[in-house]
Parts: sequence; C-alpha cells; structure tokens
Amino acid sequence: HPPSSPCRCCHPAVALPDSTMAELPAVLGKPFQPALEKFCRVEPALSLEELDELQGLLKEHGTLDCSRAKCKDANGKPTGPFSASAANAKGDHSGSSMFGSWLRDNCIIAYGLYITDPDGQGCEDAKACLDSIAKFLLTHESYRMELVIGGHKEVTGKDEKSWMDRPHIRFIGETGLEDTKWYNHKQNDALGYFMWARCQLALADKMPLTGDHLKLLGQLFEYLRTIECWDDLDAGHWEEHSAQHASSIGPCLAATRAFTELVAREGYLAPCRPDTLEVLEIRLALALREILPNEVIKPKSHFRDADSACVFLCYPLGVVSDEVGLKIIDQVNILMGHIGMCRYRKDSYWCKDYKDKVGDDPTKHFTDEELKARDALLKPGEEAQWCLFDPMVSCFYGKLYQKTRKAEYLKLQQLFLSRSLAAITGDDCEFGPWFCCEAYYMVGDKWQPNDDTPLVWTQIDLAMALLEMKNSMSSSVMKRPAAAMKRPASAMS
Repeated sequence: HPPSSPCRCCHPAVALPDSTMAELPAVLGKPFQPALEKFCRVEPALSLEELDELQGLLKEHGTLDCSRAKCKDANGKPTGPFSASAANAKGDHSGSSMFGSWLRDNCIIAYGLYITDPDGQGCEDAKACLDSIAKFLLTHESYRMELVIGGHKEVTGKDEKSWMDRPHIRFIGETGLEDTKWYNHKQNDALGYFMWARCQLALADKMPLTGDHLKLLGQLFEYLRTIECWDDLDAGHWEEHSAQHASSIGPCLAATRAFTELVAREGYLAPCRPDTLEVLEIRLALALREILPNEVIKPKSHFRDADSACVFLCYPLGVVSDEVGLKIIDQVNILMGHIGMCRYRKDSYWCKDYKDKVGDDPTKHFTDEELKARDALLKPGEEAQWCLFDPMVSCFYGKLYQKTRKAEYLKLQQLFLSRSLAAITGDDCEFGPWFCCEAYYMVGDKWQPNDDTPLVWTQIDLAMALLEMKNSMSSSVMKRPAAAMKRPASAMS
C-alpha cells in the first residue's frame, strides 16, 4: 500500500466515522499491540488515570527503557553516550553502524531524559551523556575546528575527503574515540543540537557551563561562523544530499539564542569574537525565514518543500513561532502515512525490499554519487514510514493546547500520541514485541519494522509525548523545568 493509504497490512484501520476521519490530517490504524487499543483513539484525550495505567504498561514491557542502549567500556561500566539502537531479540547491533553514537541522537535523548525526569536518574544520565560528548569534542575535534578557523583547512567544498576534516558528529561510544572509517561529517545540525542541549541543562541549573565546556561552545560558535553555516551546503538530518537545510540552520539558531541568554544571565564573557553571536543570530534567522516552511530551496536541484526533520524546529527546539510551526506541520501533512511519517517524498532509504537491493549492510553510508543510484531503486509510494515524528507533532500540539486551551489542539495532540502508540511492535515482530521502531518498510507486500529496532530516539520522543499529554491533562499545567518552558523572545513570526 502507498504510505497515504488507510490500510495497514494485517491490521485494518480503526473504524471511525468518515466525517471524523475527513477532518483529520492523518489516519489512525489499529495498534500492532492489542493491549494498547484502548489508549489509541482520537478523542476524548487520555485522562491522567489512563496515562498512569499506560505508562505502567509500557514500563512493564520495557518499551521506554533506554538503558539497554547505554555504551559500556571493556569492564562493563557505562561511558555516558547511547548507541543509536538498543539491544533486541536478534542482538545488540554491534555488526552495524547503528552501534555507533551520534551527537544528534544523543543530544535529543539527553534533553528528553532530563525533561521527563528532571530530578532523578534521567537527569543524571543526561548530564553523563552530554559530558561524554564534550570530552570527545575537546579531545579529538577541537584541533579540527582550529584548523578551519585559522584558515588552514577548507571544508565547505565538494571534495568528499574534506568531510572527514570537519568535527566528527558520530563516534565510538564505548571508547570515546573517533571512528576512522570515512563518513559524511558535514552535519551542522548535530553541532547545534549539542550546544542547545548543553545550554538547556545550564539554564536549568542542572549542569553549570564553565571551564572547558564554556571554552568549547565558544569555539563551536566561532567554527560555525567561519564556515558560514547559514549558507553552508551540509548533509542535513538525514546525512544525504548536500544542500542548505532549514533543519540544520534551526538547531544552530536555537543554540545561539540559548547561549546568548545564558551568558547574559551569568555575566560570562563569551569566549568568541565580540560580534560572533550577533552575526550568527542575524544571519541564521534571516536564512531560516527565507527557507521555511520548506526544508531546501538551494540548490534548486534538491528543492524540498516538506521534510519531517523540520518538525524538530517546532518541538523540542521551539525556535520558530507558533504560526510558523503550524505552517511547517501543514507542509508535512503529505508525508503522513497509515503507520508513521516519511522523512520526505522520494526518500529511498529503507524503500521496498531495501535489504535485497542494497546488499549486506543496510545501514551503510552513501556518498552523493552513490545516493543517485540508491534513489533510482525507489518507486513512488514505497517510502519507509518513520516512527520518531508523530510523538513530536503530538508534543507541538500539546504546547499549543497548554497555551490556548483550544479543543482542536488537544484532539490533534491525542491523535498523534495514539499513532505513536499504535506503531509499537506486536508479538510477531522478529526483533521482539513492545519496541519503539525507527521505521516500517515494505518487504514484499507487508509492512514490517526495519533492522534499527528499537530506536532510542523514538523511545525518548514517545516519553516526551506522554509528558506533554500529562501536562495538558493536568488541571493546571504541570510546572516544567525552567529551560524547557522558554521560547526565545526573538522567535520568528
């Protein structure tokens, strides 16, 4: 079935009145786990009692347990970061790239752990995670940035070898070392997410930003200025086509605003050129305003009007106004399938019969030229449907409901939470039941979870969606951690 179809292989769509379904931006399918069916509905929204029952059920089955993905050293001691995928019934992903630690994933995971457990183990795990990333960057990547800042290395051209000269955005979590295999490290969003997440814990007085960490952020901002990140053709969230991505510019802008707020509050002297933060604020905001609600407008050959990566600009980054956020969500409606959401239309990653088409390593990385060959494998309507976006859409509508108390926002918050729950793996999943998937893809005529199951990014996104629903259903919105409540005063209109 094409992603827009209301069918779900072996799982028919929920029987809702045609008039009700016609009003919704996405369909709600029958959950793969029958025990979750009572929670998967459009309205009314789950009560606090039902949310407690639901979270107890998910805890019983380990659905949101991220600890299985903690990287450990040779002695079995956690080192701080998380691998992209946690262990499942078929192993721990040690034979694939998903065993690595991505900055992007880890920083969203760290923020989610903190915001869902600000005074408990979640916050401690978040601090350990961010500290491990800072140590990696200080030890192995600072010199790379200095070479670029000093004009000794050019990393913004088309030479794919130079992409390894950028700060590495993926490392070996068990040892804290670089992965020396070639990889496309031109991913400015990953650096932005680290700086933003690190500032969030500092703003919340959970992890003061001083010493080497303060120095590191100053260097990162100076590096981003040097490469003119607002105009840089990086690889974006999906590590693919070289283009100017809104989803890369947004995290850098969110980080700039958070750091500016922090240094003003603490009276710090920012360890970068006096005008660097101002230059970044102006240039990044202007670039983002010109692109949104699209994802790519330059180069024209890679124009993309809808990309689910832009959802993260709405939540958790909150770097766009509510009005722009609603335009982004409206733009990505065409990506909403019967299980999850496409990353973008014509996305060939995990397209139909993907493993048969690409060979032994479905998680391999592709150069720009190799991407052209991979893209030729796709037939329209056979894009994979990903599970990490619906929870964030639910969170965004939740924030809107908490602010306005408009019933339509609560209804949409519930819809996208229900879609997130419905995608949890069933008992027939080869990787195990009750897992949060990365994506569902077609094998023959059947939709099934891909190999990167469970995906920790999806786990933490669902945890945040449950938190926001609890906030919405509280008689007075639950007091949020200080940093999480903030929307930059200069958020775009």
